[in-house]
Amino acid sequence: MIDTSMRYDVCVVGAGPAGSTCAFYLARGGLRVLLLEKHRFPRDKICGDAVCRMAHPHLERMGVLQALLREKRARYTASGGFVSPAGVRYAGDSASHDGAQLVLTVKRVHLDEAMARAAAAAGAELGEQRRVIGASFEPRRGEWRIQARARGAGPESRFRTRVLVAADGANSPLGRALGLIRSAPQAVCSRAYLKAGSHRFPYDGMVYYPRELLPGYVGIQREADGDVNYCVFIVPGGRYASRDLRRVHHRLLESNPWITRDLGTQVEGERMRAAPLRMGGIARSFGDHLLAVGDAAGQIDPLTGEGIQYAIEGASIAARTLEQAFAEGDLGRRSLARYHRRWMTAFGRDFFWARQMSRLQARLPLLLDAFADLSNERGMDFMIQWARIMTGIQPKRDLLRPGLALPLLPAIARRAVKGVRPRHLTLFRSHRE
Repeated sequence: MIDTSMRYDVCVVGAGPAGSTCAFYLARGGLRVLLLEKHRFPRDKICGDAVCRMAHPHLERMGVLQALLREKRARYTASGGFVSPAGVRYAGDSASHDGAQLVLTVKRVHLDEAMARAAAAAGAELGEQRRVIGASFEPRRGEWRIQARARGAGPESRFRTRVLVAADGANSPLGRALGLIRSAPQAVCSRAYLKAGSHRFPYDGMVYYPRELLPGYVGIQREADGDVNYCVFIVPGGRYASRDLRRVHHRLLESNPWITRDLGTQVEGERMRAAPLRMGGIARSFGDHLLAVGDAAGQIDPLTGEGIQYAIEGASIAARTLEQAFAEGDLGRRSLARYHRRWMTAFGRDFFWARQMSRLQARLPLLLDAFADLSNERGMDFMIQWARIMTGIQPKRDLLRPGLALPLLPAIARRAVKGVRPRHLTLFRSHRE
């Protein structure tokens, strides 16, 4: 039972990857931490299930990475690549090439519970089925009064905490109520698990860039149990809006020639589900005795839609900042502003370049076609440079470095000379072409 009479140092609202990471590090550092989750574990989360390299050391410190691999609930992505708007395919095996383990695939129903349990094992008090319905700050006492209610018509609980961390997702009711978030999420993604045995997907992971969907894309990841995760990302700047997601999700799965070639036409799976994405970072992720982390802070790459590694890294930065603030005895707005500056320096500024690249892809699909041409000409070394940038190991601005940008110019010119095929033919050409 959670002690409602205790004054906690930090209350983290939301036990996803960001909230659990923050709670883990704070509890391990000796602070009294309350971690509230509105659902009971195990619970699902709509996601592409791809956890990129930046997050792996944190998962290892928490003991989560080792456990998930040992229990065969996670697997590394090795073979894969992408299909350009014109249907140019590049696929390789990064692990066999240089031993790189860039992406871990794990269903969120397993990942989130393992991380929340790790935070509890480190000393955080985990309160499941506790939906926060109110939060008010008392400046004279320097503490928050939190109201939470058990899921359904359960009783109301009240907690006191010196710091409040909003880790309650892209919609973030808490962040909106406290004035940190003033706009709706900009993007949306779908997900459907396709059952093992019903598909013929030959890779660990593949990205498809249908011309009509740019700057969005389709991502397919093979799970540890043999299912594949089929996701469609609709992001700002393209033809489609969030309301088009269901139609586009099903039409691409059923009729896009490159996707049906890899999956087959007799796939069986769950119904499509969707989730919003808040991309590129919010303007201010801090306040007096207050932080926002993960999806609530918009810590999602505008180019790739990937957010787990940034949520985890951002949460670790939040924990370090709070530990320093507690040590200094200053939990005010100016002190906690360091958190925002630090995560912006670590990865947030790169979101600017990611947004520019996303716009460029939408305006110049030839860029992706040319890159696929070059990858086939130059092989895995060239492709791995792109993969390291797309997975956040290297900054997006490295796409402009001479080693990548200069070869692209003549490749784009060659593509332009060939001419771009009519859109309807490009999207629906036969498998024989």
